[in-house]
Amino acid sequence: MTENSSILNKLMSDNPDPIDSLEDTPSSDNDKFTTASRIVQVRYRFYAVWVILLVLIAIFWFILPSIDTYNAKKSEIQAARSRLDNLEARENQFKQSIWFLETVQEEDKKIVLCIDKWENCDDLSDEVKNNTWLARAYLLTNGMNKTKMDVDERKIIESIDTYLVKLEPFLNNTSINGTIERISIWDKRNDWWLYTVPVQVDITFDDKSYLLSFINNIEKYIPEDDNIRIMYKIDKISYDIINSDEVQNTSIYMNLYYYDEK
Repeated sequence: MTENSSILNKLMSDNPDPIDSLEDTPSSDNDKFTTASRIVQVRYRFYAVWVILLVLIAIFWFILPSIDTYNAKKSEIQAARSRLDNLEARENQFKQSIWFLETVQEEDKKIVLCIDKWENCDDLSDEVKNNTWLARAYLLTNGMNKTKMDVDERKIIESIDTYLVKLEPFLNNTSINGTIERISIWDKRNDWWLYTVPVQVDITFDDKSYLLSFINNIEKYIPEDDNIRIMYKIDKISYDIINSDEVQNTSIYMNLYYYDEK
């Protein structure tokens, strides 16, 4: 009996409790699962980086250039539309100008009566009535070319001698506002299709009222005879206003304007 007990004790000491043995031993299955999970995470991160790189490459190589091209085309289309709108506006303005000039030619005599004598102004078309200054400028800006001369000097002299020096030319008054001493005409100057010619008139006035008559003939009225119509603009007048009641020899510097008929 004693011998059997000793044998049993020996066996129990050589073989520990199996439950305790299981608790003290690490789980190989858990380690494998953890390792696999980490590998999967690394792969997903790697794939995500590649996807981001591909997206960035697509943006910089394809999408951004496409946007720039689209914006450039859009700007070109807008510029073309703007040019088209400007062209249409100019065309309409040109048509309106042609219509206005034709109307001025048709209402020539009415315009002269309205400006010179304030008669029949209500008979003018609204467009001309609202732009009488422009109608007057157009009627005065006649051609001045001659076959043998650059400028028709005879026409200039005639317009000054038979119209500008008249005291009231629109009333067919033969009285004069001054005595012409000299007329000087210089070479023409080109300003695109419009030409200018400097003219100096040395004239004697009895007093200031006669000087004003000469100026009004230049700036306010229109000759009925279109053969002496010239557009003048006064640049300078040498006149002593303090002695305006006395007879004075005055120099009037002005430019005449005309269009080229060639």
